[in-house]
Amino acid sequence: MPTTGRMQHSEPFRWPGRMPGMNEKKAFYDDKNSRIVHVGTIADDDYWDSHWAEGIVLRPDRFVVETTKRYLTGPAKVLDAGCGLANTVYGLHQAGFSAHGIDFAQKTVGMVNRIAPYLQVTVGDVRATVFGDEFFDGVWSLGVIEHFFDGYDEIVLEMRRIIRSGGIAFVTVPSISPLRRLKARMGLYPRFSGQQDGFYQFVLEPSSIVSRFEQHGFKLLESRPRGGFKGLKDETFFARPMQAWYDSNNGVLRGLRAAADRLLGPFSHHTRLYVFHRV
Repeated sequence: MPTTGRMQHSEPFRWPGRMPGMNEKKAFYDDKNSRIVHVGTIADDDYWDSHWAEGIVLRPDRFVVETTKRYLTGPAKVLDAGCGLANTVYGLHQAGFSAHGIDFAQKTVGMVNRIAPYLQVTVGDVRATVFGDEFFDGVWSLGVIEHFFDGYDEIVLEMRRIIRSGGIAFVTVPSISPLRRLKARMGLYPRFSGQQDGFYQFVLEPSSIVSRFEQHGFKLLESRPRGGFKGLKDETFFARPMQAWYDSNNGVLRGLRAAADRLLGPFSHHTRLYVFHRV
């Protein structure tokens, strides 16, 4: 692994062509790798630019800020690698951190730069950044590594390069919950054929994520479930009619949703937070 400069990455990342007739994500189970594969919507830069095209309303991501504060103090340097609309960067900036963000969706980054030029947000590749060795005290990866069909080793190695010794990697990933594991054992997912056409994301086994990061020089500090109600809604037909309730901005309903997420989290979580110490 290089000790100085950015990682070499010769070819830009390109997703395969879209599958004709696919307009929604479908879930398959990959027996060989013990993971769920979602296909139907390709998570390339055009997709994300379109997804975020309605505009930006900067709101601090309280989950990110509160979690970061438990491990780091301002003015620690923190990167959101795959920052999207930059609410994470905004929240960390407001909390006194030296916050940076990168994303490969150029139109989205341009929109952020126009609306909030004081934020340090640039176009970048999470597998090969322009930052120097051990530049950051912490790096966030929020729902990023699962979108790479060929794996996320390059991302983990780059995180290790740019995080200082003793620094922190914060990672959220869609994960195999007990509910999803039960469905897989019951054969309720179609079997994955191995074709990557139309690939959107993986849903990964927690043990595989921990093992991969620890192989590359990290040590797990914390792992906890998130989004218990969303996981239940996505995986069961009887909870889907509650989508409008889940999306509501009503304060009371938001509180009920948060309580449901915590209560259901251990069984049906959608994602997990992993916090790693860079050895």
